[in-house]
Amino acid sequence: MKIKLSKLTILIFIFCSICLISCTYEKKSFLHQNNNSLSKLEKIKLKLIWQNKIEKNNIFFNKLNPFYYKGFLYLANSNGLIYCINIKTGKIIWYINLINKSCFFSSCKDKYLTSGPIISNNYLYVGNQQGKIFSINIKTKSIIWIQNVFSEVLSNFIIRKNILIVHSIGNILQGLNKNNGKILWTVNLGNTNIFSIRGLSTPVLFFDNIITGDDNGLVSSRVVSNGSLIWEQDLLKFDDKENFININDIDVQPVIYNEIVYVSSYNGTFMALNLSTGDIIWEKIYFTHKNFIIDNNNIYLIDIKNRILSLNAKNGHLIWIQDKFKNSKIDNLFIYNKKIFFTNNKGFLYWIDSKKGNFLGNKKIDKYKINFILLINNKLVIQTIYNKIYLFKILII
Repeated sequence: MKIKLSKLTILIFIFCSICLISCTYEKKSFLHQNNNSLSKLEKIKLKLIWQNKIEKNNIFFNKLNPFYYKGFLYLANSNGLIYCINIKTGKIIWYINLINKSCFFSSCKDKYLTSGPIISNNYLYVGNQQGKIFSINIKTKSIIWIQNVFSEVLSNFIIRKNILIVHSIGNILQGLNKNNGKILWTVNLGNTNIFSIRGLSTPVLFFDNIITGDDNGLVSSRVVSNGSLIWEQDLLKFDDKENFININDIDVQPVIYNEIVYVSSYNGTFMALNLSTGDIIWEKIYFTHKNFIIDNNNIYLIDIKNRILSLNAKNGHLIWIQDKFKNSKIDNLFIYNKKIFFTNNKGFLYWIDSKKGNFLGNKKIDKYKINFILLINNKLVIQTIYNKIYLFKILII
């Protein structure tokens, strides 16, 4: 009996040992796989292709963003200069000045540019502080037409069916013939809120419809050809009209994803709306005053505490929060290769894992704030607040 017990004990010991070794191996293997996976995510290199600098902007609010078109980069300066840069070399091919150089009076300041450029069929469009829209032939570098719209243009342009859509201060939406500048239609989106924040939401297109947010917290869908209303939805109404908290501007561009409109108001209302009817699918409170992105059924946004939030696009539920950067002013959120990229006000570019928000890496780009980033395939055009321009290639190793 003792011998049998001893053999049994030995067999049990051997069996347990094998299990322990197997579990340990699997655990190590699992950790090794995770480390390899993390290592792959972290192996990002930004290779500088070129850098250049155009004339410094006057520092005030504008939406002058780089625009890429057929191998060339186009940039507008608030002082009236428009540049064409070779995307491969960074060299300035040409520039034009929309301001009369002989002008010495304060009234000349009305030509400062605030919005654009956008290009369609070799014609470039920019807007200025006094509500003038300029159309420029990029082949001849000549002004084709100038049109006065309702007021200052602080929203990016969009173009559909030869119609240039302009959203200007005063809650006015207009459609212009992009070929001759003729105003085709004008829509008043509502009385301007006295507590409105300076800035406008850029409309977004869906086939022949325009989705627009306004200064009163209304989002609407309209027909491109004539501006007629399809539906309208109020993000939030306050009973106390005299209360200073009645700031419900929609300054963030709406996003259309899987036939759902996602829109955010300054007061924290974040909604998912039916694209066809405007009916509310879900509503949450997330305070964000910066453009957000959607990828693979996930919403990524920067809140007012400079935290990055990931939300489920289907129901608005929070998935994760990354608060490592809450003491920095972060902006310019974009996604590439399952990584979330963004910048801070000290010239850094950061990237984190899109699945869990884990920090992966960073790179110092410039000593000044990065104003805008344009992603072109695997290349990054980076523009600083003082108009220094960089082109980087993203290398995934």
